[in-house]
Amino acid sequence: MQYNSIFKYRSIWMGIAIIWVFFYHMLSFLGVPVLSDIIEMGYAGCDIFLFASGIGIYYSLDKNDNLFSYLKKRILRLMPLYWIILIIWIPFRFSIGQMTWQATIGSIFGIQYFIDWNFDYNWYIPVVLLCYIVAPILKQIIDRISAASIKIFLILVLICISFAFSSDAMMMIGMTRIPIFVIGMMFGQLGRQEMSLSTGSKTLWLILIPIGYIVAYLSQAYLGWMGWKSGLNWLPLMLSTPGLCVLISMCSSKLESGNFSKAVNRFFTVIGGHSLEIYFAHVTVVLVFRDYMIKEDVSLNTPINWGIAIAISIVGAFALVGVQKLINKGLSMKKG
Repeated sequence: MQYNSIFKYRSIWMGIAIIWVFFYHMLSFLGVPVLSDIIEMGYAGCDIFLFASGIGIYYSLDKNDNLFSYLKKRILRLMPLYWIILIIWIPFRFSIGQMTWQATIGSIFGIQYFIDWNFDYNWYIPVVLLCYIVAPILKQIIDRISAASIKIFLILVLICISFAFSSDAMMMIGMTRIPIFVIGMMFGQLGRQEMSLSTGSKTLWLILIPIGYIVAYLSQAYLGWMGWKSGLNWLPLMLSTPGLCVLISMCSSKLESGNFSKAVNRFFTVIGGHSLEIYFAHVTVVLVFRDYMIKEDVSLNTPINWGIAIAISIVGAFALVGVQKLINKGLSMKKG
């Protein structure tokens, strides 16, 4: 199986990932055995996004090394929706006394997480922006490395760098995710070289799936705050994520025949194509409802109210899909 064939299903990876993240944020109150354990690991969906993003970024840079064009394309895809969300988010934070003008500027430029995360919208956007900025340098390094052992050493160096932030558990959430982005770029290189995934490599990645998730789960369940500060809640996921994506691609390829099977693939592909809109919609609702309203009044923490929050998130996602289409239309007209 060629790496290019695996990457063909990236949108399906992202569709599954955003649903997993959505459930993690919205359905953690269920308390259903096994299902709740899977939902509690939903933050691992972010690692799928970063892995898939690393692959896409490598392809983009390899096709066109014009840095201005590369950054412009990435910023125009990510930031307009983010700025629209800030139009809602920043006034809300000011209204509850949890925002400053300095933090407003930091949020607009997507760097507030690195200055003071207490005033930031969410860790994901700043970390993705950082990955976009350093990706051209990382690509030059990756292209000069042929030995697998040196690539592993590079990942270990990045892990060590993340430990520099161990005094701040919230910073560890983002910094421990950079290695999986780089692993994604390494996979992207293999795809551009039209390499095939050997049976041995495939078997190894599949074996690593449960290992990474089990270690991360045990860390989250038993280490408490140390699991955050040590990075053990997230770092093991770099072992599981590539294999999970390979497994999803293998299953998706089997679903290419048959109307129902194709419909399943199509569903996750469409969801994955709008994962950014779903992310912004539901994270905004979660931050307002869970992190503010419920903290102010615990009695609001009921399944009915969570059902309302889910409904608002879905409606918001549809609205943002429409907004994104208008943005794309405007950009297309400007190009024309």
